[in-house]
Amino acid sequence: MKKSLRYLLVALIMLSLSGCGAKESDSTYNLFTPNEGKELPLVIVFHGFGEADNANNTVTVSTLTSDAAQAKRPCYLMAPSIEDDVFLSESNRKELYEQLKKASDKLISDGKVDPEKVYVMGNSFGGLCTVEYMEEYPESVAAAIVMCPALTYSRNSTTELSKIKDIPVRFAHATNDNVIPVEVSRSAVSTLNAMGSPDASLTEFTDQEMLAAGALTGFHQADFAVMADGSFAEWLFSH
Repeated sequence: MKKSLRYLLVALIMLSLSGCGAKESDSTYNLFTPNEGKELPLVIVFHGFGEADNANNTVTVSTLTSDAAQAKRPCYLMAPSIEDDVFLSESNRKELYEQLKKASDKLISDGKVDPEKVYVMGNSFGGLCTVEYMEEYPESVAAAIVMCPALTYSRNSTTELSKIKDIPVRFAHATNDNVIPVEVSRSAVSTLNAMGSPDASLTEFTDQEMLAAGALTGFHQADFAVMADGSFAEWLFSH
């Protein structure tokens, strides 16, 4: 059976102002759309640093757009392809978030996406982007999964957590992640809970769970373990 999704490559124009002029650079996002259905959920998936060429083939994207997943939970999926220079610049990241928000709003206005079912998730630097996107547009996100997030890269991401305290958010992190320490997620969840967050939690994965899911021994691929555990998708789409 053919995959019941059409793959659309959409060009985004990213503007970076410098002095009196404007510098244009191209970026892309991949939009997976079901063959039919109206007012479906939308999932925005941010990949990790250095994975721009693999944006549409990460384990998260591949799992959520598989025939089996779409048969159970049909959804649109937006996977931005983020070049390293965009990741490393807060202003560029914010411009990317703005473009994604405009694109999601267009899907909503066209009647394709349910405005109450926009979800965000990402791994590593994509976890940072997930938190930042929620902080930029807290009223637009129904729930999020944040995986081994690189929150230490941007101090603003942790000082503005109050903006997302009312959003259901599930963190996931390998206990022995040797790239981003698990304390980063522990601290974020502890902070959110102290702020009165009604639905912020952390799932930690053992080395055995990570390896069983296909992750490497650096244990920085929490997305593998998350996608191997169907309860995460069930939780996300329940909001």
